[in-house]
Amino acid sequence: MRIDAISAELQAQIVEMINNAEDKGQAIAEAIEQIVSAGNQSVVDRILQMREEARGNEERMRELGIRTSFSANEKAFYERLKMGAKQAITADQIDIIPNEVIDRTLTDVRTQYPIVRLINFAPADVKRWLTASKTGAAAWGGLTDAITQELSATIESLPIEVSKLSVFCTIPKAIRDLEIGYVEKYFRAIMNEAMYDGIVAGYLNGDGKTAPIGILRKIDESETDGTKKAKTVNNTFTGFSPKKMAPVTNYLSKNGKRAVAELVLIANPEDASEYVYPALYGDSIANGYVNKSFRPIEVIEEPQMPKNKAAITMPGYYIMGFSGMKVDEYKETKALEDADLLIAKVYGNGRPEDDNTAYVFNPSKLEEYISTVKTISES
Repeated sequence: MRIDAISAELQAQIVEMINNAEDKGQAIAEAIEQIVSAGNQSVVDRILQMREEARGNEERMRELGIRTSFSANEKAFYERLKMGAKQAITADQIDIIPNEVIDRTLTDVRTQYPIVRLINFAPADVKRWLTASKTGAAAWGGLTDAITQELSATIESLPIEVSKLSVFCTIPKAIRDLEIGYVEKYFRAIMNEAMYDGIVAGYLNGDGKTAPIGILRKIDESETDGTKKAKTVNNTFTGFSPKKMAPVTNYLSKNGKRAVAELVLIANPEDASEYVYPALYGDSIANGYVNKSFRPIEVIEEPQMPKNKAAITMPGYYIMGFSGMKVDEYKETKALEDADLLIAKVYGNGRPEDDNTAYVFNPSKLEEYISTVKTISES
């Protein structure tokens, strides 16, 4: 949950609380609790409403996506969550989130967010994922417990359990009192948005040192600080005619070494409105606006894509894997009276198959499509 997603009033209260606190560390920890709780309140309300709608009605529960059947591992995990952090988790015990939960959560994210379908995910129980070339190691996303790893120039597979994406979440008493189907619905709902943020941040612009290698970065070239160099932004790409698209498709195909079956353009929503759509769509005079690209191009508006930078890519040429998801009590804070603050951590990594996975360009250089009207004069 990002702080800019909460109300201005709560933001002001939090700032005042931190400024006036004698113990700044404790005040910041309490602020985290308030931010997370406020951000998830709508989810709590929605789950409680579902409970009222489907009380005792299994058919309605299925319609709302509330599961009634769980594996032994899933059931044990959610029953522990229902107990609350103080009872479920101690310093000597970290609850491992079952692989089924990881896979179901990733399925949810892929369904809800089109950009995530561009990524190939390893199953949750796979520890290494074969790649075509070398990789980096990282931890990334949202509120993260960052680690630093050395880059390897020789390995030929992607180690999944080398980085850690951490997500703060609260399990309110109102949710813990419900059946485990509703506990699962809540837990996966709050994990979905956070995992989406972390996945997309790594996929687009991960720096290869403190994050996966993003498609906007070069795999084999690094800055002096160890981060991967950003790709050069192309300023000569101006439109979607066959001739203008030739440099793009040649780059993605590695000069004809692989077929380019499907194209996806990722742009910041503002750039999509200002530049991409005016260049991609033209007035057909009689039949309204139509896509003027000579081949289909799916446009994905993604707020995490920087402005004045866009990418044309292909599905399935980015590899990411997660494994070993865990949940632990956030020990830096005192548990709330009616909710426990937990940190869910999932270990993973990611990288493009090669540098030609994405063509990076400046969308402001795109030229607006203007229909040509020919007038035939009578002699």
